[in-house]
Amino acid sequence: MKLPKLLAAVAFAALAAGTAPPALAQVPGGQLVDSLESHRASIERVLEERLSNLIASKNYVLRVNVTGEPVVQPATVQPGRVPDLPGFRQTPIEGAPPRGRFRVTAVTVRILINEELPPADLSYIRSLVPIVADFDPERGDLLEIEVVSPEGLVVPTEEAVEEALGEPGAPFAETLEEEIAGFTLQDWILIGLMALALLLLLIVLVRVMRSSKQPPVPAQPPAQAPPTAPKAPEELSAAEKAELEAQALERELEEVRKDVVKRMVARPDLARELIGSWQGQAKNLIAMVQAFGPTVARQTMMTHMDAAGYQTLEEAVRSEKPADTTGLIGILREANLILITQELAQPEDIRPDPFTFLGGMSRGQIGHLIKDEPVKIKAIVLSRISPEHTAHILESMPQEMQLEVAVQIGNFQNFPLDAVSDIARNLAVKSRSVPDEKTVDIEGPKTLVNLMTRSSTETIRYLLDAMKGKDPSLSEEVERRFFLFDSIPLVPDEILPQVVRRMQSDRVVQAIQGADPDLQRKVIMAFPEQARTGMVTTLHAAKYDAQTVMEARQEVVTRMQQLAEEGRVDLKQISDAWQAQAQAS
Repeated sequence: MKLPKLLAAVAFAALAAGTAPPALAQVPGGQLVDSLESHRASIERVLEERLSNLIASKNYVLRVNVTGEPVVQPATVQPGRVPDLPGFRQTPIEGAPPRGRFRVTAVTVRILINEELPPADLSYIRSLVPIVADFDPERGDLLEIEVVSPEGLVVPTEEAVEEALGEPGAPFAETLEEEIAGFTLQDWILIGLMALALLLLLIVLVRVMRSSKQPPVPAQPPAQAPPTAPKAPEELSAAEKAELEAQALERELEEVRKDVVKRMVARPDLARELIGSWQGQAKNLIAMVQAFGPTVARQTMMTHMDAAGYQTLEEAVRSEKPADTTGLIGILREANLILITQELAQPEDIRPDPFTFLGGMSRGQIGHLIKDEPVKIKAIVLSRISPEHTAHILESMPQEMQLEVAVQIGNFQNFPLDAVSDIARNLAVKSRSVPDEKTVDIEGPKTLVNLMTRSSTETIRYLLDAMKGKDPSLSEEVERRFFLFDSIPLVPDEILPQVVRRMQSDRVVQAIQGADPDLQRKVIMAFPEQARTGMVTTLHAAKYDAQTVMEARQEVVTRMQQLAEEGRVDLKQISDAWQAQAQAS
C-alpha cells in the first residue's frame, strides 16, 4: 500500500476513535507561523547555505514542503466595562481584533544528491535538517535523502527531477477524497482492522485509568524460605573449625599490623628507638619483616638501620622458616605496646613556624622588610630563607653591614631564642605594608641592561661610552651584567658550550639565523661533531620570523648573564673587547 493510503487509513481510524471518553482527547497543537510560504522559504534558504558549503559542486536538488491549517487567535483583551467613577459615564473597552495565523502540521524535506558523499557528511545532513527545519516527531515530519552514484550518471532533466521530487508548490500527498475513491476491497479490510485495533487500545487505556484511581491493594510479600540456622560449634567438622580459626587469626594480624605501621610512619623518632632497642633481638626484627612484607618493611624500617644491617636482616628472613600467625601477632602486639608507651612518655610537640609568612614574599620584599631593622633581626630573617635569597640580599648591603650580619648569623646560638616568636609576630604585621614585588623587585642596572640588549649597535656604544663619565659606579654595574649577542665570537671556547648545549638545538638554530657567518660557525662548533651536520641542514632549510629569532637570542643572553652571576665568566672583559673591536671598525 502506498504511503498516502496508509496516512488515509490512520486518519480514518482516528475518526472512528472519536467515541472515546473526553479524558483521552488530544488537544491540537503545533508551531504557529504568519505564512506557510515564508516559513518554507526560510527553511529552504538556510538549508541551501549549509548544503552549498558541504557540497561544493552543488550537484543536488532540494525541495521543502510545509503544510498547515489556519488558526484564528482570540482577542488579546476581553471586552468589559471600566469601574464606576463619579461624573463619568461607563465606556466599554473594545478588544484587539483577532489575527489570522497558520499552525504547521507537517514539514517535508527531500534532497537528491548526484555525487558520492562520505558517511560522515551524510550523517551530518541527517542531523542538520531536523534542527534547521524544527522537526517535531509527533507531527510526522519527514526527511528523505537519495544519493545517486556519479558513475555513468546522466544529468537528469528538470522534468525528471520534478517527477521524482514533485512540483515545488504541489502538496505532498493527494487529497483524502481521491485516496478513498481509489481504495480496493483489501484496503477497506485493512482499514477496518486498524480501526478495530485502535478502538480496543482506547478501551484498554480507559480501564487502566479507572483502575489507577482506586486505592492500591497492598501486595503480599513473597513467601521467603526460612533462614538457615547457623551450625552449632559441635556440628562443625574439624576442618571447618580450623579454617574459621585461621581466618580469625588473619584478621587479627591485619589489624595489629595496621596499628604498628601507622604509629611507625607517624612518629619516625619512636620507630627508630624501637628498632634500636631490638638490635640485639634479631628474632623480633625478622618477625616484623615477615609480618610487614618486603615493601612496607623497607619503608618503615630501612630508614632507621644501616644498609648492611638491613640487607643481613632480609637474607635471614629468606633463609629462616616463616613464623606462624600466632607468633607474628605476639611480636607485633609487643611492638605496638612499646610504641604506645613511648608515645605517652614522649608526646609529639608540634610547633608552627612563626616565619611562615616569609614564604609568600619575594626576595626584594624581604630585603625591603629588613632594610631598617637592627643587625640581629636581619640575621634572624636571613637565616630563615633559602641560601640563594640570603646571598643576594647580603650582597646588596654595604660591606660593613655584610660583615656584621655574617657574624650575627654565625653566633646565632647565643641569641635568646624565646624572643624569636615575638620578632616574627612584629615582622608579620610590618610585612602587610610592604609594597608589591613588581615595585620593590626592580633592579636598576639589570633593567637597563635588558633594555640596552634590545637597542641598536650605535645606541649601545653611545650609552656605554657616555655612562662612564656620567655615572662610573652605574657604568661598572651595567658592564658587569651586559652581554650582546653579536659578541659571541669573543666568548672563550670553554664557556660557550656551557650556554648553548643547555638549550634545544632547534632553539639555537633560531638564534643564529641571519647572524654573522663567524658567529654561526662558532656556535655550531660548540656542539658535538655528530650534531653539527643536522644543525647546518636545519639552518639552511628553515625560515623563522623576526620575533622568534629575537626571543631565541634573548635566551642565549640570559644564560650568559646567569654564568656571570655564578662567577664563571667575566662579561665586562667581553664587553670591553667588543667595544674596542667596534671602535676599530
